[in-house]
Amino acid sequence: MELTKIRLLRMLEIFRETDEDHPYTAHQLKEKLMLYGIEAERKAILRDVAALQECGHEILLHADNKRGYYLAAREFEDWELKVLMDAAVGASFLTEENSKKLADKLCALSSKEGQKTLKGATPILSDVKNGSPTTKNAIDLILTAIRRKRMISFQYLYTDENMEKKLSYDGMRYSVSPYALIWRQDKYYLIGSHKKYQTLSYYRLDRIRNADITEESTLPKEEILGQNADWKLRDYINRNLFNYSGDETRVKLAVDRNMMWVIEDAFGEQYELLSLNETKAIVNVTVSDGWGLNNWLLQHGDSIQVLEPQTVRNQVIALLNQIQKRYE
Repeated sequence: MELTKIRLLRMLEIFRETDEDHPYTAHQLKEKLMLYGIEAERKAILRDVAALQECGHEILLHADNKRGYYLAAREFEDWELKVLMDAAVGASFLTEENSKKLADKLCALSSKEGQKTLKGATPILSDVKNGSPTTKNAIDLILTAIRRKRMISFQYLYTDENMEKKLSYDGMRYSVSPYALIWRQDKYYLIGSHKKYQTLSYYRLDRIRNADITEESTLPKEEILGQNADWKLRDYINRNLFNYSGDETRVKLAVDRNMMWVIEDAFGEQYELLSLNETKAIVNVTVSDGWGLNNWLLQHGDSIQVLEPQTVRNQVIALLNQIQKRYE
């Protein structure tokens, strides 16, 4: 590559360090280029600035033109990078190392001074980290499968009545057409259709084990859902993973001990285990008191009972009475 092209690329890298409060003069640009072993006179540097501007890079001369030039337009503003970095840092399913690498990559998209601010304002708290590479690897594999339109095969963990993690159905492999990945309450979920049942289902990624991409083509979601498949997929996600809107409330539940996996699937580790005996577990959960909660309680009504508050108990009782009337 000829020197002029190399110099232009280096100049663009250098300008990414700048912002309106921290521009570079032609002399400073010359010194920065020297760090890359590139010598350039002031006239050549000004020609390079003009060439970059002509190519669409918004490099502006500071209002006080003695202060030099800076890159005005960026792919991300600092507040946007802060939000993305917080998501990376706060995701407990990521290891501390994964979070740091991702946060550093995002931070590098800011100016030199912006990077200092973002790093100082975004500490990585190790006490919120309980992740392993499992979820990260599963996300990568599922995205690849969706892009290639291939089914995936995997084994799935559940929690037994002794609170131990075991493979479902003695290690049976699930064959699923993947459609979407959803992040809910710090857990990632795969939404897809099981090959055998050809209905929508969801799976928590941290419970997926030994996943592979198969050579079998994905079953199109239109064959499962019919017309308006994307809308129906969103509706399924809302009804099964989200509680819609509603006032946040604390609910005490009595759960059949062998069905604790239902609580973990719905709430991850964000529940309070109050007591545990041979047959029942008593737990507290914080949820949005709305249609989604009632639907979920009815779905698991044979294994979960609402103990408190009375308002939620009354909602469930009223719905059960309505259902009973329909069958009378």
